[in-house]
Amino acid sequence: MIRTRCKSGKIRKDEALGYFNSMIQTKPLPSIWTFNCLLGALSKMKQYSAVVSMCKQLMGYAHFRPDVSTMTIFMNCLCRLNRVDLGFPVLAITLKYGLEPDAHCISTLLHGLCKYKEKGSTCDAITYATMINGLCKVGKISKAVEILKKMWEDGRFKPNKDCYNPIIDGLCKESRMDDALTLFRDMISKKRIQEALTLLETMTTKGIKPDVVTFNSLISASCKSGNWEEGVRLFKTMIGYGALPDIFTYNSVLDALCKEGKTTEALNLVNEMFRRGEKPDVVTYNSLIKGLCRTSQWKEATRLFDEMVCHGILPDFITLKILSGALCNEVMTDEVREEFKARIDGAL
Repeated sequence: MIRTRCKSGKIRKDEALGYFNSMIQTKPLPSIWTFNCLLGALSKMKQYSAVVSMCKQLMGYAHFRPDVSTMTIFMNCLCRLNRVDLGFPVLAITLKYGLEPDAHCISTLLHGLCKYKEKGSTCDAITYATMINGLCKVGKISKAVEILKKMWEDGRFKPNKDCYNPIIDGLCKESRMDDALTLFRDMISKKRIQEALTLLETMTTKGIKPDVVTFNSLISASCKSGNWEEGVRLFKTMIGYGALPDIFTYNSVLDALCKEGKTTEALNLVNEMFRRGEKPDVVTYNSLIKGLCRTSQWKEATRLFDEMVCHGILPDFITLKILSGALCNEVMTDEVREEFKARIDGAL
């Protein structure tokens, strides 16, 4: 009878509430399908608050076991009431029940999220993490990545491992390693360095080994942001993963070290370059010479200039600009100044 009345579309609110009160007093409880018919009928009547109240009451019964349809109706009504922020915890409850949210369930929340943002409301970090986890649970990895990017756009929250782990897990299960690396590089290009470092840790834990290009992007970004220590740590990490550094890697780290006045470490790194068979280029020498001039190590700067020429590497405009700028330093002795001038003249 209840199902027939619900399907007729003519059921009244007070009638539905009466049926509900009778049903919850029945032992054992009626089938979940019967409850869903009643909740769905009320939802179609736009009695969203009544449905939410009923669902909350049902969740309090130890022997009540909802299905995905029940939870979808629950979430839909919350979204209709502009309480999508409460819809996400319901998604979490759905997962705790061991239910797998289907496409309709996920679409309900996505639609609610869009409407929520249109009305000027905002989501919190737990909301995003719950949504990402739910999407990944049902294999909607691409949608999860979209939510992650929405989180970036929001700007108020930094995704953590709870956000990245399910995405990387999902990409690995689908053998989408290239997509994982693309996501990583996208973060670096947007200068989300700390988040990229978190993702790198997640990726390596899941067995995804970034290549030289990927490491270079992160090392360069870290060094340019002034975080030279992180750049050096990543340099060592990439070697540990078997990704051999190239000239771009070395130049990024060398430039950062020299800017920090750590010329001894920079020179040691150049020696390591030679040992590994990597030849410095004019960019390498320019960074070193500039760093040495900044710390008034004139003799060492001229030695490196001579070494550069000896290796067949011609000084460029930047090299000459560095040497010319050093001539203005008041602490430079006349003897050293003449040596610098001689090298500038010889290069012209």
